[in-house]
Amino acid sequence: MRSHNHLLRGVLTFVAILTFCIILTTIFHIKISDGLSITPIQERPFFYEEQPPPEDSNRSKPPKKTSPKEPFHRRPQHKDSDDKKKDQANTQDYYDLRLDRDGDAEDKPYVDYHLLTSLRNNMGFYNKIDARKTGHKLFNPTILELPRDANTTHDFLVIARTTHVAKEIKGKKYKVARQVATFANLTTNYLGRPVIRTSEWSTMLLEDFGGPEHHCQRQPDMDKYVGPEDMKLFWTRAGEPLLIFTHQVNDETMCQGQFLIDVRAALPELEQVLGPDFSSRLPSIRFAEPTLLAREPAPGQENHPRYQREKNWALVQSPFSPDSELLMMVEPGQLFRWKSADEPVEPIVAVDDQESAVEEPYPPTAKPGKTWHAKKRKTCIHDVMHDDSHVHQSSPMLSVTMCNRGACEPDEQNTVLMGIVQRRQDFPGASFTWYDRRIAVYESAAPYRMISVGKKLTYHGESDLSYSWTGSMSYYTNQTEFPPSNHGYLDDEVWLGFGVKDAAAGWLDVRAKDLIADHYMCQGASVEYKYYRQGISA
Repeated sequence: MRSHNHLLRGVLTFVAILTFCIILTTIFHIKISDGLSITPIQERPFFYEEQPPPEDSNRSKPPKKTSPKEPFHRRPQHKDSDDKKKDQANTQDYYDLRLDRDGDAEDKPYVDYHLLTSLRNNMGFYNKIDARKTGHKLFNPTILELPRDANTTHDFLVIARTTHVAKEIKGKKYKVARQVATFANLTTNYLGRPVIRTSEWSTMLLEDFGGPEHHCQRQPDMDKYVGPEDMKLFWTRAGEPLLIFTHQVNDETMCQGQFLIDVRAALPELEQVLGPDFSSRLPSIRFAEPTLLAREPAPGQENHPRYQREKNWALVQSPFSPDSELLMMVEPGQLFRWKSADEPVEPIVAVDDQESAVEEPYPPTAKPGKTWHAKKRKTCIHDVMHDDSHVHQSSPMLSVTMCNRGACEPDEQNTVLMGIVQRRQDFPGASFTWYDRRIAVYESAAPYRMISVGKKLTYHGESDLSYSWTGSMSYYTNQTEFPPSNHGYLDDEVWLGFGVKDAAAGWLDVRAKDLIADHYMCQGASVEYKYYRQGISA
């Protein structure tokens, strides 16, 4: 009997120790309700290279200034450079951009990443979209801020991808892509951290649009995938809520194309949520049904893969063009204008201006003559990303004036276009995929050249095993503008929306200046652009 008691005590002791270990592990490793681990994590993926600072034989000398020579029509006048520095050091002179102020940037080691942290999250982590009420697993979201007043019940329209479903259509087996639309509000969890929480209501978008027939000649494995993909929302200056997406096409050459539709036509519930006042203030619907966007292939390249699968076109508007003009960045450096449903989109950038190159040396630690330049896609961002083929747009584009709101008036010298560009990477020996993302900046008026590329953007809270695919970028106006704008200033909020490992949806709230800071210049960037960039830091 006594031996049984000893055995029982031993078992109970083991169970108690095991329980204690489990509880302790849970305390330090459990994922809390906002979906972010409370254990310390690295602020950037391990493979983001960190290199020593570039050698500088003139380190003891003050950095040279790049302000352009006088005159410019809105340039402050100073008797000499010393007076100019004194004025800028003690006042908010010249648009509060802190121009020409000496800092400690030269003493920092060179790194090729820029860490983004949330404005609202008290830990700086990226935030989640809680879609549990819809009953769907949502990822790769696109977010549209809604104009609202005391009678409006929702802050946002969220459209996101959910899992594919297997379906047999006309005797063939397909994997059908599905897109879920739902309305949501900005709130907080019990820890006081921000979360976009959806309502219970949701619906599938454009399920019955088009038949399954299509054939990708260069990628026949894609023939089994049908349905709408890569949806992206965009407010035009005229107040049109537009939706661009990818869908299969039954065509001799093209197997997937880009389509455009007004959200009010695809989702009649939007006008119900907006209410009669806001709905009546929006313009008439221009794209009442999915409208195919097509470009003319270059002569002799009709069968090139780039014309067979059209993906990731980025909607954009220049603030110096008519409100009705709609532009699309089809590939980095290649800007087109919408004309009509019966005509292909029109190229508006000359071939020579489509090409660009990063300023040497790149990276700054490179030896003279060792800067890599792309051979196939000759653009600055291909140079920076060291890739000739796996680079593509991922978000709609915004315009930003490089001063704080109210401190200057937009013009063609101080205003630029910016958008997120991604590069997919599948590392040998690694069990995960990764997307490098950078900001590409263009001139805001003809010839619309690419003029700078940002460092890799890292979202605070990312880890190596949870890659983020970013497809949404928009200003957050918080009811201050109608309609919500695609143009802003350095101190305005920009919200990024992204999927986390095809399993969850996240978002990050930053300042526009966070996206403009830490850039590599492209060859040919104007003196004016470099001048207005001075002092911009995150």
